Formats: sequence, C-alpha cells, structure tokens
Amino acid sequence: MPKVHHLSHVVLWVRDLEKMTAFYRDVLGCTVTHESRGRMSFLSPDPQREDHMIALAQGREGEGKLLNHTSWAVSTVEEVREYYQLIKSQGVAFDHSTCHALTAGRSTVSCYFYDPEGNRVEVFALVDVEPGKGYSGPLDLESSSDQLIAQVKGLTPVGATH
Repeated sequence: MPKVHHLSHVVLWVRDLEKMTAFYRDVLGCTVTHESRGRMSFLSPDPQREDHMIALAQGREGEGKLLNHTSWAVSTVEEVREYYQLIKSQGVAFDHSTCHALTAGRSTVSCYFYDPEGNRVEVFALVDVEPGKGYSGPLDLESSSDQLIAQVKGLTPVGATH
C-alpha cells in the first residue's frame, strides 16, 4: 500500500488576498514563490525545501469553507497511481487529476479526492522538467507512470498517453 511521507502544503480560501499575502510574507517571513495576480499567492519559509507550504486562494465568502485542500507528498508517480487505484477500489469520491507546473524546473502529478467529511485532499509526486518545456493541465491516471512522466515533461502530445 502506498504511504505519504510528509504534508507539503495547505491552501486557504481568503477574502482579501493582498492583506493575507502581506501577513504571511511580512509577519511570518515567508517568501512569495509565485502568484497569479488577483487569484492566488504561493508562499514558503524555505523555497529550497518546498516550493510552497501555504497557498492563498481568493474567493472565501461568508462563513463558508476556509480550507481548499491538504496536500501530501509521495516519492513516485507510481505511488500517485496506486492512490488513484486505492481510492477507486474503496469508493472514495474522486475529484480530478492534474499536472501543476511549479518553479525551478519541477511539476507535479497530482490526484485530488475527498475525505469522509468532504475535505479535499491532494496526493502528488514531483517530476523534474526542463524549464519552459513542461505540460500543465489535466492528466489521466489510467496511463502508465512512464506515459505520465513523458506528458508532464512535454515529450508527448496531450491526449497521446494511451
């Protein structure tokens, strides 16, 4: 059975993205590693260790959910695929699978699903990519690990993983 090895990051829904980004940057000393202006900020106290340990997403309204998702790292793309198979076999609610292009020549193979109380969970593995050459977008976790890695690295056309 696959096993996560550490909590990577938490994503929070926020009402005021600029104010929250300033708090984590100026009060806690985090570095903004990248951002999507007006939508999301990604921060880390140690960008060499982890691309982002907290992400802030614009869109919290009223007393709605604060947590967007928890993110758990695994060592290999094959382990992400094993989690995908496990959640399917256990009847766990699947959300989606995707590739996130990160900074410093890394991307993810990510699988999102829900815990029993409806909180979203991500399990991911990092893939080294040549800067500017990788893919970012949906993935089919029915594909083999080698096919997924090739797609993430931008070596195969999107949709050509089977």
